[in-house]
Amino acid sequence: MLTKAQARALTREWLDDPNAKRWSDLRIDLAIQLCIDDLWTDLLDMQPNLTSQLHTITSLVSPGYIDLRLTTVGGQLTQRFYRVQHVTRDGREYRWADPRDIAIASNGVIAGPELTYYVQGDLLWLFPLDTSTPVELRYSFKPTPFTAMTDGMNIPFPEGSESAYVLAASALTMAKGGEEDFGPLATLAQQSRDRCYAAIRRQYHGMSVPYSTGTGQDMGGT
Repeated sequence: MLTKAQARALTREWLDDPNAKRWSDLRIDLAIQLCIDDLWTDLLDMQPNLTSQLHTITSLVSPGYIDLRLTTVGGQLTQRFYRVQHVTRDGREYRWADPRDIAIASNGVIAGPELTYYVQGDLLWLFPLDTSTPVELRYSFKPTPFTAMTDGMNIPFPEGSESAYVLAASALTMAKGGEEDFGPLATLAQQSRDRCYAAIRRQYHGMSVPYSTGTGQDMGGT
């Protein structure tokens, strides 16, 4: 893995800005963060279990939901939520609720089938509504932002594929102002992304079968 300082330095070398004449550390860190988050979005869509966090919620927000935002901004989670993997309460597994089965009252309170959950914005509702019974929520997440890390910290990313975000960030920053031809860098970045994606897709060595980790709603079906 690369440390934050190493990733920034490599990005600057590819960008031909080793002495920070064009990009300050603050702004190039933001650019690198944008690229890493974009890549994690693709990776988690390909392999939803690439990251996984188990969080026990001892008390839900009245009348019966979990606030999926980070605790640092008033929510209840310690990682940046991406997608629900499992919801368990009182030893029973909850399933995803079809939106057609959800009723929303004028005061915003939601009702749905028993032993189901429903994600509405930053809120995860569980039915029947209950605030006192603890809930085990397992979810995929985007790792700690690049901008929130110290220079010596290792960047969470699939090991061996670091060139994907280094080259992507280099091409992105070089494109600013149209002063240089960033095409060759963009091509190298795409090749690195393709190799990274291929590695993630090949983690499972079994036979490929038609299966989706999404829902009918994701596919536009009814």
